[in-house]
Amino acid sequence: MPRVSVISTVYNGEPFFERSVPGILHQSLEDFEWVIVDDGSNDRTPALLAELQTRDPRVRVESAGRLGRAQALNLAVEHARTEYIANQDIDDISYPDRLRLQANFLDNHPEVGVLGGHYLVIDEKRGERYVRMPPIEHKRITMAMASRIPFAHTVVMFRKTAWREANGYPQIDKLIDFRLWIAMGEHGWKFACLPEILGEHFVYSESYWHRNFSYETSQREMANSQIYAINALGLPFWTRIYPLGRHFYWLLPDHIKRVARRFLARSSERDLPGP
Repeated sequence: MPRVSVISTVYNGEPFFERSVPGILHQSLEDFEWVIVDDGSNDRTPALLAELQTRDPRVRVESAGRLGRAQALNLAVEHARTEYIANQDIDDISYPDRLRLQANFLDNHPEVGVLGGHYLVIDEKRGERYVRMPPIEHKRITMAMASRIPFAHTVVMFRKTAWREANGYPQIDKLIDFRLWIAMGEHGWKFACLPEILGEHFVYSESYWHRNFSYETSQREMANSQIYAINALGLPFWTRIYPLGRHFYWLLPDHIKRVARRFLARSSERDLPGP
């Protein structure tokens, strides 16, 4: 039995295989399985997955036709054989020590259901490169849910037990990871974040999110999820100012957005020079 289950879903992910695959296959913790759900791809993704599965016995590919993101993620978790589930978006990168650091932390903190980490954001839309450093303690992470998503889904490790108690990823179109974390918090699970840079998250115009949802719509959905978090987790009434401001945030110029994100929403970030 492996120690960790890495899960990924992919739809027409041919352009990104050379980005995510090396980071997972060369982890310092080698005792893992990688469950990949092909969500109905019609490019060369099925052939690439078949080759990857042949090349490395830790890889298991599941193909069930076009399911949609939430259902595909739930299928991946269902097929995972371990308690520790590490999500890996197929168009992002995990650093070599990610699985080892996160598994060791969860071993020593049985009350933690969701564990994130610091990560590098490469925003090709705005031409920004910065390290995002979410808070590391449960109380501060919970408070952060009133203003933003405190975890990057692509570098999260969570317990399968917590996923099961929260009834899995919700069958909605947007912010399925954020809603899952909130549901886990409702069931009493603690949150934590490692103060280590665990990987890289890319923001680009061709991503599923940016192709399918307008920026205005996504900000409104985010505001609704923030209200849900405030009510579900019993956050102070004054934190409602954050979802209110979200309705106007999308109208701001990019350079003002960065100021608002860092000083008003209290997102801890460190700029890096461009490539």
